[in-house]
Amino acid sequence: MPPKPKELLRSAFSGAAAVGITGSLSAVVSALSFLDERAPDQAIFLWADTILKASGVRTECRGIDNLPPGNFVLCVNHQSNFDALVLFRHIRRHMRYVAKAQLQKVPLLGPALRRAGNIFVDRTGGSSDRTKLMDAAAAVRDRVSIVFFAEGTRSDDGILRPFKKGAAAMAIEAQVPLVPAAIAGTHLILEKGSIIIRPRPSALIIGEPISTIGMTADDREALTEKAHAAVAVMLEQGNQLVAEMET
Repeated sequence: MPPKPKELLRSAFSGAAAVGITGSLSAVVSALSFLDERAPDQAIFLWADTILKASGVRTECRGIDNLPPGNFVLCVNHQSNFDALVLFRHIRRHMRYVAKAQLQKVPLLGPALRRAGNIFVDRTGGSSDRTKLMDAAAAVRDRVSIVFFAEGTRSDDGILRPFKKGAAAMAIEAQVPLVPAAIAGTHLILEKGSIIIRPRPSALIIGEPISTIGMTADDREALTEKAHAAVAVMLEQGNQLVAEMET
């Protein structure tokens, strides 16, 4: 369905706000990253809150108390570029992402993401990506939690796809909990391949952490399947919550 004039106007405002806020705060994040790796966190939270507010996006979160006190690997589905905003609105922790390498080329944003400590991979599953993820396991053990969009790419229809094994591999290597989570509704806010931003609600459901203590690389597939099953259930819950928010 083609966008209505009102949607185009609102989307133009939201898009301009997102670009302006991202550009301004990317410079702030880059500068703060030279002081301390945690220094940019508050600017990142402000970035998420401001863009969601400007876009008219309401969000709800269930299960925030399930997050463990220490570091973790968050294994979550991926529907939209708004997913990161929803996560940072509700999870106020020192947390970074496994992101596609192409984002490094985005002016201002790319350098800010790199200096803030995000992990860039080519998503080919090659030895270079595996080495980067294994090297990052030490950081997860000692300093930072990691978000892993386990499908490897965005879902254009909100339907859950099979998971890659990277999240499980990293959690096992670091011996930290793997936390399954589901984001619902964001694929309708900004559809894949579209520039139209619609003020729709979204939901974040966080599941109970899965311990990896004593697991080895041989357990990656079983852990991945367990996380996928948990996210599938939570995605249904999230879709139901989004439907309730729309009524």
